[in-house]
Amino acid sequence: MSTSKLLRVGVIGPAGFGGSYLCVELLNRGHTVIGISRNPQKLGRHERYIPRPVDIDELSISELAKQFEGIDVLVSEYGPHTAGADALLYMPFLETVRKIILAVKLSLVKYFLFVGGAGSLHVPGTHECCVDHPDFFMAYRRAIATSEAHIAYMEERLGIMGTSLRAYRNARIAEREGKANEEQMKAIAEYEEGIKKKDRATDFIKAGRTAFMFFDGNTSFKWSFVSPSALYRPGKRTGKYEISVDDMVLEGEQKSANIFEDRLTGISVADMAIAIADEVENEKLMWKHWSAVADISEDKPAPAYLTLEAVEGGSS
Repeated sequence: MSTSKLLRVGVIGPAGFGGSYLCVELLNRGHTVIGISRNPQKLGRHERYIPRPVDIDELSISELAKQFEGIDVLVSEYGPHTAGADALLYMPFLETVRKIILAVKLSLVKYFLFVGGAGSLHVPGTHECCVDHPDFFMAYRRAIATSEAHIAYMEERLGIMGTSLRAYRNARIAEREGKANEEQMKAIAEYEEGIKKKDRATDFIKAGRTAFMFFDGNTSFKWSFVSPSALYRPGKRTGKYEISVDDMVLEGEQKSANIFEDRLTGISVADMAIAIADEVENEKLMWKHWSAVADISEDKPAPAYLTLEAVEGGSS
Protein backbone atom coordinates (compact mmCIF):
# COMPACT_ATOMS: atom_id res chain seq x y z
CA MET A 1 0.00 0.00 0.00
CA SER A 2 1.38 3.38 -1.02
CA THR A 3 -0.10 5.42 1.83
CA SER A 4 -0.14 4.83 5.56
CA LYS A 5 -3.61 6.31 5.97
CA LEU A 6 -6.45 3.83 6.10
CA LEU A 7 -9.64 5.18 4.56
CA ARG A 8 -13.36 4.62 4.66
CA VAL A 9 -14.21 4.19 0.99
CA GLY A 10 -17.76 4.17 -0.32
CA VAL A 11 -18.41 2.13 -3.46
CA ILE A 12 -21.66 2.60 -5.37
CA GLY A 13 -22.36 -0.69 -7.12
CA PRO A 14 -20.20 -2.92 -4.89
CA ALA A 15 -21.51 -6.26 -6.17
CA GLY A 16 -21.24 -5.38 -9.86
CA PHE A 17 -18.48 -5.93 -12.41
CA GLY A 18 -15.94 -3.21 -11.60
CA GLY A 19 -17.31 -2.60 -8.12
CA SER A 20 -16.78 -6.12 -6.82
CA TYR A 21 -13.16 -6.23 -7.97
CA LEU A 22 -12.54 -2.77 -6.50
CA CYS A 23 -14.03 -3.72 -3.12
CA VAL A 24 -11.78 -6.78 -2.90
CA GLU A 25 -8.72 -4.69 -3.86
CA LEU A 26 -9.50 -2.02 -1.24
CA LEU A 27 -10.16 -4.56 1.52
CA ASN A 28 -6.90 -6.33 0.69
CA ARG A 29 -5.15 -2.99 1.26
CA GLY A 30 -6.66 -2.65 4.72
CA HIS A 31 -9.33 -0.04 3.99
CA THR A 32 -12.92 -0.14 5.22
CA VAL A 33 -15.47 -0.34 2.42
CA ILE A 34 -19.06 0.89 2.54
CA GLY A 35 -21.10 -0.77 -0.20
CA ILE A 36 -24.01 1.33 -1.52
CA SER A 37 -26.65 -0.28 -3.74
CA ARG A 38 -30.01 -2.00 -3.59
CA ASN A 39 -28.41 -5.31 -2.57
CA PRO A 40 -24.85 -4.64 -1.32
CA GLN A 41 -24.95 -7.75 0.85
CA LYS A 42 -24.63 -9.85 -2.33
CA LEU A 43 -20.90 -9.18 -2.19
CA GLY A 44 -20.56 -11.22 1.00
CA ARG A 45 -19.40 -10.63 4.57
CA HIS A 46 -16.20 -9.16 5.96
CA GLU A 47 -15.40 -7.33 9.19
CA ARG A 48 -14.36 -4.22 7.23
CA TYR A 49 -17.22 -4.34 4.70
CA ILE A 50 -20.33 -2.34 5.63
CA PRO A 51 -23.31 -2.94 3.33
CA ARG A 52 -25.58 0.11 3.15
CA PRO A 53 -28.75 -0.86 1.22
CA VAL A 54 -29.93 2.13 -0.81
CA ASP A 55 -32.24 2.52 -3.80
CA ILE A 56 -30.77 5.66 -5.34
CA ASP A 57 -33.79 6.12 -7.60
CA GLU A 58 -36.14 6.36 -4.62
CA LEU A 59 -34.16 8.88 -2.54
CA SER A 60 -34.08 12.66 -2.74
CA ILE A 61 -30.71 14.36 -3.20
CA SER A 62 -30.53 15.31 0.49
CA GLU A 63 -31.51 11.78 1.57
CA LEU A 64 -28.80 10.32 -0.64
CA ALA A 65 -26.23 12.75 0.79
CA LYS A 66 -26.97 11.33 4.26
CA GLN A 67 -26.12 7.87 2.96
CA PHE A 68 -22.62 9.17 2.22
CA GLU A 69 -21.96 9.97 5.91
CA GLY A 70 -18.73 8.58 7.34
CA ILE A 71 -17.12 8.19 3.90
CA ASP A 72 -13.72 9.73 3.07
CA VAL A 73 -13.60 8.84 -0.63
CA LEU A 74 -16.57 7.77 -2.76
CA VAL A 75 -16.25 5.74 -5.97
CA SER A 76 -19.22 5.40 -8.30
CA GLU A 77 -19.22 2.14 -10.23
CA TYR A 78 -22.89 2.74 -10.95
CA GLY A 79 -24.27 1.00 -14.02
CA PRO A 80 -27.53 -0.66 -15.05
CA HIS A 81 -25.95 -3.79 -16.57
CA THR A 82 -27.39 -6.21 -14.03
CA ALA A 83 -30.76 -5.51 -15.63
CA GLY A 84 -29.46 -6.88 -18.95
CA ALA A 85 -29.02 -5.42 -22.41
CA ASP A 86 -32.40 -3.66 -22.38
CA ALA A 87 -31.16 -1.40 -19.56
CA LEU A 88 -28.44 0.17 -21.71
CA LEU A 89 -30.24 3.48 -22.07
CA TYR A 90 -29.27 7.15 -22.27
CA MET A 91 -31.89 7.94 -19.67
CA PRO A 92 -32.35 7.55 -16.74
CA PHE A 93 -28.56 7.04 -16.43
CA LEU A 94 -27.78 10.76 -16.71
CA GLU A 95 -30.47 11.74 -14.20
CA THR A 96 -29.00 9.28 -11.71
CA VAL A 97 -25.46 10.58 -12.26
CA ARG A 98 -26.72 14.15 -11.72
CA LYS A 99 -28.36 13.11 -8.46
CA ILE A 100 -25.21 11.36 -7.20
CA ILE A 101 -23.05 14.42 -7.96
CA LEU A 102 -25.40 16.83 -6.22
CA ALA A 103 -25.56 14.49 -3.20
CA VAL A 104 -21.75 14.35 -3.10
CA LYS A 105 -21.62 18.17 -3.05
CA LEU A 106 -24.06 18.23 -0.10
CA SER A 107 -22.06 15.60 1.80
CA LEU A 108 -18.71 15.62 3.60
CA VAL A 109 -17.11 13.30 1.02
CA LYS A 110 -13.61 14.66 0.37
CA TYR A 111 -12.97 13.05 -3.02
CA PHE A 112 -15.30 11.53 -5.63
CA LEU A 113 -14.18 9.15 -8.36
CA PHE A 114 -16.65 8.44 -11.13
CA VAL A 115 -16.12 5.43 -13.38
CA GLY A 116 -17.53 6.20 -16.81
CA GLY A 117 -16.67 4.55 -20.12
CA ALA A 118 -14.17 4.62 -22.96
CA GLY A 119 -16.53 6.53 -25.25
CA SER A 120 -15.67 9.88 -23.65
CA LEU A 121 -11.97 9.47 -24.41
CA HIS A 122 -10.64 11.54 -27.30
CA VAL A 123 -9.47 10.26 -30.65
CA PRO A 124 -5.70 10.85 -30.31
CA GLY A 125 -4.66 14.28 -31.53
CA THR A 126 -8.21 15.65 -31.59
CA HIS A 127 -10.94 16.87 -29.22
CA GLU A 128 -13.46 14.41 -30.71
CA CYS A 129 -14.88 11.76 -28.40
CA CYS A 130 -14.34 8.22 -29.68
CA VAL A 131 -18.04 7.40 -29.39
CA ASP A 132 -18.81 10.22 -31.86
CA HIS A 133 -16.41 8.87 -34.50
CA PRO A 134 -18.27 6.95 -37.23
CA ASP A 135 -15.73 4.10 -37.26
CA PHE A 136 -15.50 3.41 -33.52
CA PHE A 137 -18.29 0.88 -33.04
CA MET A 138 -17.30 -1.31 -35.99
CA ALA A 139 -13.70 -1.55 -34.76
CA TYR A 140 -14.91 -2.13 -31.19
CA ARG A 141 -17.28 -4.98 -32.08
CA ARG A 142 -14.68 -6.64 -34.29
CA ALA A 143 -12.07 -6.36 -31.54
CA ILE A 144 -14.19 -7.85 -28.77
CA ALA A 145 -15.34 -10.59 -31.15
CA THR A 146 -11.74 -11.82 -31.35
CA SER A 147 -11.68 -12.46 -27.59
CA GLU A 148 -13.11 -15.57 -25.96
CA ALA A 149 -12.73 -13.88 -22.56
CA HIS A 150 -14.76 -10.86 -23.66
CA ILE A 151 -17.55 -12.92 -25.21
CA ALA A 152 -17.84 -15.18 -22.14
CA TYR A 153 -18.07 -12.06 -19.99
CA MET A 154 -20.80 -10.54 -22.16
CA GLU A 155 -22.77 -13.78 -22.16
CA GLU A 156 -22.63 -13.82 -18.35
CA ARG A 157 -23.47 -10.16 -17.95
CA LEU A 158 -25.60 -9.12 -20.92
CA GLY A 159 -27.26 -12.27 -22.19
CA ILE A 160 -28.48 -11.83 -25.77
CA MET A 161 -25.73 -9.32 -26.67
CA GLY A 162 -23.15 -11.96 -25.81
CA THR A 163 -25.01 -14.69 -27.68
CA SER A 164 -25.21 -12.67 -30.90
CA LEU A 165 -21.56 -11.65 -30.57
CA ARG A 166 -20.49 -15.31 -30.30
CA ALA A 167 -22.40 -16.16 -33.48
CA TYR A 168 -20.66 -13.25 -35.21
CA ARG A 169 -17.27 -14.43 -33.90
CA ASN A 170 -17.80 -17.99 -35.12
CA ALA A 171 -18.86 -16.77 -38.55
CA ARG A 172 -15.80 -14.49 -38.84
CA ILE A 173 -13.48 -17.34 -37.86
CA ALA A 174 -15.08 -19.55 -40.53
CA GLU A 175 -14.71 -16.72 -43.08
CA ARG A 176 -11.03 -16.25 -42.19
CA GLU A 177 -10.41 -19.98 -42.63
CA GLY A 178 -12.28 -20.04 -45.96
CA LYS A 179 -14.98 -22.32 -44.51
CA ALA A 180 -17.90 -19.91 -44.10
CA ASN A 181 -21.21 -21.09 -45.54
CA GLU A 182 -23.93 -18.86 -46.95
CA GLU A 183 -25.72 -18.63 -43.60
CA GLN A 184 -22.54 -17.50 -41.81
CA MET A 185 -21.74 -14.88 -44.45
CA LYS A 186 -25.30 -13.58 -44.06
CA ALA A 187 -24.84 -13.48 -40.28
CA ILE A 188 -21.70 -11.34 -40.64
CA ALA A 189 -23.40 -8.94 -43.07
CA GLU A 190 -26.49 -8.56 -40.89
CA TYR A 191 -24.49 -8.05 -37.69
CA GLU A 192 -22.27 -5.38 -39.24
CA GLU A 193 -25.22 -3.67 -40.93
CA GLY A 194 -26.83 -3.40 -37.50
CA ILE A 195 -23.66 -1.78 -36.12
CA LYS A 196 -23.64 0.75 -38.97
CA LYS A 197 -27.28 1.67 -38.40
CA LYS A 198 -27.04 1.86 -34.62
CA ASP A 199 -24.95 -0.27 -32.33
CA ARG A 200 -27.05 -1.71 -29.50
CA ALA A 201 -24.91 -0.05 -26.82
CA THR A 202 -24.73 3.36 -28.55
CA ASP A 203 -27.12 5.22 -26.27
CA PHE A 204 -25.52 4.02 -23.05
CA ILE A 205 -21.96 4.67 -24.20
CA LYS A 206 -23.01 8.14 -25.34
CA ALA A 207 -24.56 8.71 -21.91
CA GLY A 208 -21.19 7.98 -20.32
CA ARG A 209 -19.63 10.53 -22.66
CA THR A 210 -22.25 13.14 -21.80
CA ALA A 211 -21.83 12.47 -18.06
CA PHE A 212 -18.30 13.88 -18.30
CA MET A 213 -19.81 17.31 -19.00
CA PHE A 214 -20.97 17.43 -15.35
CA PHE A 215 -17.30 17.27 -14.37
CA ASP A 216 -15.31 19.00 -17.12
CA GLY A 217 -13.90 22.27 -15.78
CA ASN A 218 -15.91 21.98 -12.55
CA THR A 219 -13.81 22.77 -9.47
CA SER A 220 -16.73 23.11 -7.04
CA PHE A 221 -15.91 19.64 -5.67
CA LYS A 222 -12.95 17.26 -5.87
CA TRP A 223 -13.43 14.66 -8.58
CA SER A 224 -11.62 12.26 -10.88
CA PHE A 225 -13.29 10.82 -14.00
CA VAL A 226 -12.14 7.30 -14.85
CA SER A 227 -12.60 5.85 -18.34
CA PRO A 228 -11.42 2.23 -18.53
CA SER A 229 -9.89 1.50 -21.93
CA ALA A 230 -12.08 0.08 -24.71
CA LEU A 231 -11.31 -3.63 -24.26
CA TYR A 232 -12.17 -3.67 -20.55
CA ARG A 233 -12.95 -7.22 -19.43
CA PRO A 234 -12.24 -9.94 -16.87
CA GLY A 235 -8.73 -11.33 -17.06
CA LYS A 236 -5.36 -11.75 -15.43
CA ARG A 237 -4.24 -9.42 -12.63
CA THR A 238 -0.81 -8.32 -13.87
CA GLY A 239 -0.31 -5.53 -11.30
CA LYS A 240 0.97 -3.18 -14.00
CA TYR A 241 -0.83 -0.43 -15.92
CA GLU A 242 -0.18 2.84 -17.75
CA ILE A 243 -2.18 6.05 -17.40
CA SER A 244 -3.42 8.24 -20.24
CA VAL A 245 -5.17 11.59 -19.72
CA ASP A 246 -8.06 12.52 -22.06
CA ASP A 247 -6.95 10.39 -25.04
CA MET A 248 -7.77 6.81 -25.93
CA VAL A 249 -4.56 4.78 -26.25
CA LEU A 250 -4.22 3.11 -29.65
CA GLU A 251 -1.42 0.68 -30.47
CA GLY A 252 0.62 0.35 -33.65
CA GLU A 253 0.30 2.31 -36.86
CA GLN A 254 -2.93 2.99 -38.72
CA LYS A 255 -3.21 0.38 -41.49
CA SER A 256 -6.67 1.09 -42.90
CA ALA A 257 -9.16 3.94 -43.31
CA ASN A 258 -10.53 3.06 -39.86
CA ILE A 259 -8.20 4.67 -37.29
CA PHE A 260 -9.31 2.19 -34.60
CA GLU A 261 -9.12 -1.07 -36.60
CA ASP A 262 -6.85 -3.64 -34.85
CA ARG A 263 -5.46 -0.87 -32.59
CA LEU A 264 -7.79 -0.79 -29.57
CA THR A 265 -6.20 -1.42 -26.18
CA GLY A 266 -7.66 -2.82 -22.98
CA ILE A 267 -7.24 -3.66 -19.34
CA SER A 268 -8.49 -6.41 -17.07
CA VAL A 269 -11.05 -5.47 -14.43
CA ALA A 270 -8.53 -6.64 -11.80
CA ASP A 271 -5.82 -4.25 -13.05
CA MET A 272 -8.35 -1.42 -13.38
CA ALA A 273 -9.24 -1.97 -9.72
CA ILE A 274 -5.57 -1.48 -8.85
CA ALA A 275 -5.43 1.79 -10.82
CA ILE A 276 -8.59 3.11 -9.13
CA ALA A 277 -7.45 2.03 -5.66
CA ASP A 278 -4.10 3.75 -6.25
CA GLU A 279 -5.96 6.97 -7.10
CA VAL A 280 -8.20 6.62 -4.04
CA GLU A 281 -5.05 6.56 -1.91
CA ASN A 282 -2.84 9.06 -3.71
CA GLU A 283 -5.13 11.64 -5.37
CA LYS A 284 -2.73 12.30 -8.24
CA LEU A 285 -5.41 12.64 -10.92
CA MET A 286 -7.82 15.06 -9.29
CA TRP A 287 -9.85 17.04 -11.84
CA LYS A 288 -8.50 14.78 -14.58
CA HIS A 289 -10.27 12.62 -17.17
CA TRP A 290 -8.08 9.54 -17.39
CA SER A 291 -7.77 6.00 -18.61
CA ALA A 292 -5.56 3.03 -17.84
CA VAL A 293 -4.27 0.30 -20.16
CA ALA A 294 -2.53 -2.98 -19.38
CA ASP A 295 -1.53 -6.31 -20.89
CA ILE A 296 -4.58 -8.36 -21.91
CA SER A 297 -2.75 -10.82 -24.16
CA GLU A 298 -3.80 -13.78 -21.99
CA ASP A 299 -7.26 -14.44 -23.41
CA LYS A 300 -8.85 -16.73 -20.83
CA PRO A 301 -12.38 -16.32 -19.43
CA ALA A 302 -12.48 -15.08 -15.83
CA PRO A 303 -15.32 -14.26 -13.39
CA ALA A 304 -17.32 -11.13 -14.19
CA TYR A 305 -18.04 -10.71 -10.48
CA LEU A 306 -16.07 -11.39 -7.31
CA THR A 307 -17.32 -11.98 -3.78
CA LEU A 308 -15.57 -11.26 -0.48
CA GLU A 309 -14.34 -14.84 -0.41
CA ALA A 310 -11.59 -13.50 -2.69
CA VAL A 311 -10.26 -11.21 0.05
CA GLU A 312 -6.89 -12.40 1.38
CA GLY A 313 -7.39 -14.22 4.67
CA GLY A 314 -11.01 -14.98 3.78
CA SER A 315 -14.25 -13.30 4.78
CA SER A 316 -15.75 -13.32 8.24
